[in-house]
Amino acid sequence: MAAQPFIYIAMKKISIGFIFLFLCLQSNAQKEDNLWLFGYDSNQYPEYPGVDRITFNFSDSLTISYSSATMSLMDTYGSICDSNGDLLLLSNGCYIEKANGEAVENSDGLNPGILANQQCYGDAFGYNEPQSMIMLPDPGNSSIFHLFHYPLVKDGASFLFKNLLHTVVDLSTNNGQGSVVIKNQIIVNDTIDTHGLHAVRHGNGRDWWIVCLKQKTNTYYLTLLTPDTLVATPQSIGVPVLWAARRGEIVFSPDGSKMAIFDTRNDLQIFDFDRCTGTLSNPLHITITDDADNEIFAGLAFSADGRYLYAAEGRRILQFDMQAAEISSSNTVIEELQLNAACPLGQSLLFMELAPDGRIYCRPGTGQQCMHRLVRPELPGAAAQLEQYYYTFDVSYKNLPHFPNFRLGPLDGSPCDTLGLDNHPLAGWRYDRTGGLGVDFTSVSWYEPTLWQWDFGDPASGAANNSGERNPAHTFSAPGAYEVCLTVSNAYGSDTKCKTVWVLATGAGEPKEDVEAVRVYPNPTTGLVRWAESATDLAQVEVYDQLGRLLLTRLTTDPYIDLRPLPDGRYWIRLYSPAGGSTVQQVILVKE
Repeated sequence: MAAQPFIYIAMKKISIGFIFLFLCLQSNAQKEDNLWLFGYDSNQYPEYPGVDRITFNFSDSLTISYSSATMSLMDTYGSICDSNGDLLLLSNGCYIEKANGEAVENSDGLNPGILANQQCYGDAFGYNEPQSMIMLPDPGNSSIFHLFHYPLVKDGASFLFKNLLHTVVDLSTNNGQGSVVIKNQIIVNDTIDTHGLHAVRHGNGRDWWIVCLKQKTNTYYLTLLTPDTLVATPQSIGVPVLWAARRGEIVFSPDGSKMAIFDTRNDLQIFDFDRCTGTLSNPLHITITDDADNEIFAGLAFSADGRYLYAAEGRRILQFDMQAAEISSSNTVIEELQLNAACPLGQSLLFMELAPDGRIYCRPGTGQQCMHRLVRPELPGAAAQLEQYYYTFDVSYKNLPHFPNFRLGPLDGSPCDTLGLDNHPLAGWRYDRTGGLGVDFTSVSWYEPTLWQWDFGDPASGAANNSGERNPAHTFSAPGAYEVCLTVSNAYGSDTKCKTVWVLATGAGEPKEDVEAVRVYPNPTTGLVRWAESATDLAQVEVYDQLGRLLLTRLTTDPYIDLRPLPDGRYWIRLYSPAGGSTVQQVILVKE
């Protein structure tokens, strides 16, 4: 009989007393995954000394900005924002820092082992193991945060990912500056598979389940984090995942009822998951017969409504309908990846992540300047719309974030619904233009709403100004700016989210491009447009629309201009120098 792995059980007494955070789930919060951070010390552009930081901000609609930073981020990182979406903590697997870039006291020396020795010291860029970290808030104390991670170590002549480790930051210590109070604590003393970690809320709406897989087996470790305990329990179920130098992903569905694991050699497995007991059941193994078996990396993500599961296998993305009578038969190829000479190192579809805007973002294997995304993953087949090479960065990046669903509440009425928490709905939505005056709207709302009420801010459209559909379409009466509001409701309350939607006129001509040598970035942009520091002695900046009409004029020495007040579209930026010369650059503004 094989020896049983050691399971660590600890009574967690970090703070005095139990601090109960919520009497109900607040509808104006839950933005812990609001910021996605990318970039490392590429020394590519002198205007960014040190680390080139790219920030995806999902506050209302996606905005992308560039800045300098101190921490290099390679294949993995763990981060968390406060409930308003402001960064609290960030780790690259080597140490942890705060939002101001200062290292958290006693956070150095994470993940001891051969990989850390190579990646965390000298000129190294950070821990280089995808999906190997996840950061969670403490279930009972708002000052405490937990980092779960695993290191690469040398065991004799072999290199293994060994032990699930636990590190704790208490922001109330060190005179309010915070410090690491537990570091590299072994929770699971065993080998860990390269499919990474994932987490999901317990059915009580407060605690957390963390899952990882024992290497070369079908044994999953489910670790339960409560205000007072940390308990890891193994369960053997499904087809063994045979390690074959393949790296995929483990993910939970947004409602936590399903768990899936995928890589190109072992293919896809789907399980039912009980959020109360942490039990996996009803394993389904879907064999995928194609020529992708030799792809090293793969990605996996659910749509926000849980209807579709997407598997990225290098050259294409597959879609599975979770409501189909036979899920395996619903396997649909969304699209094949096309080669793009502008992004020679980004020609692959690998790790994926569901974003707060309900879109699924996908990085290539190298993590160079290009990123892909699924624009409408709630729709079947090609309508999910794979936007290849969606964004081309001016700065290289390597990683993709890995977050649980922070906006998941309790299982109302279940045996573990014992804390008095309720699913107070949280409204969220996005829109997609369909041509002319038509716009499709998609609800990305949370905490189990049962009613949707849309007001398109277009009274001239008559009865069509309102809709009770979850994902309606609306044709606006005229071009212009409209204040669109969505109110979602259930038995526990309601919440409203309003945003401005610009509807553009059609048929505008495009002026002849006459671009001189000036680097304006990012392009496309979601708002802020920058140019080289060498141009900061500009006397004037002008922005024109496609018809040549002057829209904005700025006298500035700052190397940027904010286009967010303008609707999406193509614009011309003219940069004047004090000597009287000027350069022109066309930019594309896409705020959604």
